[in-house]
Amino acid sequence: MVTNEITAHARAAITLHPDARTLLEIGGEDSKIIRLRDGVPIDFAMNTVCAAGTGAFLDQLAGRLGVRVEDLGDLAGASTEEVAIAGRCTVFAESDIIFKQQTGHRIEDIVAGACRALVRNYLNDVGKGKRIEPPVLFLGGVAANVGIREAFAAALGVPVIVPDQHNVMGAFGAALIAKRRGVTESGMRPLDEIQASDFRPETFLCPHCANACEIVRFIEADRVVATLGGRCERWSGEDVLVPVGSAAPIV
Repeated sequence: MVTNEITAHARAAITLHPDARTLLEIGGEDSKIIRLRDGVPIDFAMNTVCAAGTGAFLDQLAGRLGVRVEDLGDLAGASTEEVAIAGRCTVFAESDIIFKQQTGHRIEDIVAGACRALVRNYLNDVGKGKRIEPPVLFLGGVAANVGIREAFAAALGVPVIVPDQHNVMGAFGAALIAKRRGVTESGMRPLDEIQASDFRPETFLCPHCANACEIVRFIEADRVVATLGGRCERWSGEDVLVPVGSAAPIV
């Protein structure tokens, strides 16, 4: 059974909250917004290549401040002074954070400012031109951050609902769709079988155009089982999942 992440997130959301109208989803590397009407996705948008509106921004923030990323929410909640952080770009944000540290601002206030910056960037990028209607659900791993939740609620002026399954909503929705379609057995291999297999990655630069994409392919027992990294369809599909040596050579 194959489905897409927009459909999967929507199915999970309306199963838990049938009246949901807007889904805000922020993961570690991407983010998206989904608008629903009568339980059906009617519009969506995803982030660009910039990571400023994703969990990667928070990860870099935690590393810069020397704290655990899991503690950022509590730190933001302890803020007592509003500090503005530039959030349109992770590079500019990091420079701004360094400056705020040097000028004596508390870590708690810097973290709260960074949370507001992430939300501002998300709404100006992913949510640009989108009508955000309540009930609003906040999904993805970043939804665990209390500071981000509160920043969204303040920016939108409406309550933001975070489901207990917020970090696995895509998988939950895919499972619900599979069940609805009558799938009774999983096609996934057991974890112990995967761990016992001989996997190795190999990389090469594709020579077929000026993009020179770095292709990564995963090999099990001298057979290519997966590829990623290409900007076109050349290195995707069943035709490249073949024994090593019979595919295009590594260059």
